Amino acid sequence: MDSVRLAATPITPSALVGVFFALFLFAHLHSRGAWNARSRGLPLPPGPRPLPLVGNIFDWPRSYQWTAFRTMAAKYGDVLYFDILGKRMLVLGNPSDILELLDKQSANTSSREHSIIGTLSGHESNLSGMPYGPWWRRNRRELWHEFYPGVVSAYMPAQQKSAHRFLNKLMKSPLKLREHVLFDVDVADDGDELIEMVEASLAWHAEAFIPGKYLVEAVPILAYVPPWVPGATVQKLSIHWRSTVTRVKKEIDRLAKVDTGGKSAVNRMVMRMAGSSEKLLEKDVEEIVRNVAAVAIDGMFSTVQSFFVAMSLYPEVQRKAQAELDAVVGPNRLPNFEDRDTLVYVNALIREALRWQNVLPFALPHKTVEDDEFHGHFIPAGTNILPNVWACMHDPDVYPDPEVFRPERFIRDGKLDFSTAPDPIKFVFGFGRRMCPGRYFALNGLFINIASALHVFAITPPVDENGVGIMVEPQVTDGLLWYV
Repeated sequence: MDSVRLAATPITPSALVGVFFALFLFAHLHSRGAWNARSRGLPLPPGPRPLPLVGNIFDWPRSYQWTAFRTMAAKYGDVLYFDILGKRMLVLGNPSDILELLDKQSANTSSREHSIIGTLSGHESNLSGMPYGPWWRRNRRELWHEFYPGVVSAYMPAQQKSAHRFLNKLMKSPLKLREHVLFDVDVADDGDELIEMVEASLAWHAEAFIPGKYLVEAVPILAYVPPWVPGATVQKLSIHWRSTVTRVKKEIDRLAKVDTGGKSAVNRMVMRMAGSSEKLLEKDVEEIVRNVAAVAIDGMFSTVQSFFVAMSLYPEVQRKAQAELDAVVGPNRLPNFEDRDTLVYVNALIREALRWQNVLPFALPHKTVEDDEFHGHFIPAGTNILPNVWACMHDPDVYPDPEVFRPERFIRDGKLDFSTAPDPIKFVFGFGRRMCPGRYFALNGLFINIASALHVFAITPPVDENGVGIMVEPQVTDGLLWYV
């Protein structure tokens, strides 16, 4: 029987190219079809044109981002979209857009992106960076218990006492302003470890969470690069950051174990959770206490410093505030909280301090949980949303001459008025479900410290060795958290 020989036809290079092209075309069309179905044909928001693979990595500003984004908004609009190595970023520069997306649609825009920097630094459980969910709500509930409006009045006597202590220390050593500004904590006159920890914590927050600054956030595998490898900057920095976080946690643990009879917030939280019907593990109680106490530590550190800078630059503002204090409070006592409603100019001055150099040029980034639509554009799930608070607070159409410190912009007919210049308080404490629950406590601290300092001191620029005044130039850190 004759055998049958089967001859295999060799595949030519051109045939291989054709096969790969067909597969690529099929995958592309399938992906595009799935995307169109998901987005319902809506376009992404406007922004710089992304490059293949790397997206907008070269368009994302590395320093003073708030001003760079305002410049971009003049070209693309107030809603800017970026894709950085697959990480989606949405920057909002208009107050109405911010309030609509982060307040009215907060059920979908209240989460947080997992931070590789936070994990490297040991700060992964920080309340402000937690994703939205049951554990975040449990932590926030404890913070709200301590600082909701009906409770903060209980802190007023202690805040007033600490303001007097602040004045006394400032009188003894005015050159140590940065140390003394850490109010509501009884620190040593010659410096205290807690001050050092808070300063390090502020520097860490300002540096670590600048969106897009560190490549490791877009390429997580870089987190495993050893710190001794040349160029591993963030790995080296994370060693210092982790040690700072550890020290703060140890200090909070120490305070939690001090029996104050319920007089300290930390002690009250421990007692309240111990008596709660909700059964929590001891380690969970400790973690909640650390998270809540850490959030409350830095207070309005930056704003008080900015106030002193502004008073040295705008003596006429200082004189008007002091004239009001003289008329309302008089020369024989210090201001108290009962004077607050009568001190219209002082309250306007505090608003202007919050606006002029707002603590957070951006609010901490929010993250969408599900796909969304906004003004005819598709917002994919997992998009990080950055509200450009600085741009809102320095919009010349809303706040004329925004670089000028002018409390009068919030006063009309002798009363506080926000009809033409919106109240900065609505913007500087965050948005939606992520709004800072400690804002009432912080505002009380700002009022009593600023009013007391104005009533006692003449705040002037520093002088050189010849007694000649030195012109102060306001300079702030280049990071997510501003401080001078």
